[in-house]
Amino acid sequence: MKISLLGGTGSFAEGLVIRWAKAGHEVLIGSRTQEKADAAAAEINEKAKEQGVDKIILGMENGEAAKASEVVVVCLPPEYTKATLEGISSSFTNQIVISPVVPMKFGKVVSYDPPESGSAAIDIQNVLPDSAKVVSAYHNIPAKGLANFEKPLDYDVVICGDDDEAKAIVSKLTEEMPSLKAIDAGPLEISSMIEAITPLIINMNKKHKHEFSIKFIS
Repeated sequence: MKISLLGGTGSFAEGLVIRWAKAGHEVLIGSRTQEKADAAAAEINEKAKEQGVDKIILGMENGEAAKASEVVVVCLPPEYTKATLEGISSSFTNQIVISPVVPMKFGKVVSYDPPESGSAAIDIQNVLPDSAKVVSAYHNIPAKGLANFEKPLDYDVVICGDDDEAKAIVSKLTEEMPSLKAIDAGPLEISSMIEAITPLIINMNKKHKHEFSIKFIS
């Protein structure tokens, strides 16, 4: 598939990019400008080669990356997500749009700071055309763990969305990454519950100097 990551820098995006490129997908790095996208892609390509990836990861301006993709992952900072997507909304038609976005407040402790709509995922859905299929996923995976290719990712990924076919595709993409298990939690409105777990994990990681995530035991 053609997958783009908007704001595709940092450990979190890097881990997804390299893992999906390694699985054979065509991956694009989106950024505000072509120059920044090219620089980010060059850096990730060097790291991808170390993992045996021979596909070239391209950089593109955010709107062009979204337009060229079947799946778009929103890796933008929460405070810029809505405005950025509003500016490029014409680039979206019927893509699957994955939201790992978690709005948070940082103080003595990290806390969840949802928008008026109730969740970042709902905010994204409201900005994009109705034909775009928003799926909420990947909130609770430690970024450093995702970019550590020697460490098994023995985590569960909770997925929410209103389109069953889109969720099935995101589940497949998730389980192409070794040791990750996708769990369908239901409609997009449940996303707020999953987003809100992320600050708890961050606070625990800070306190215990560990990389916690979530796993459901039946």
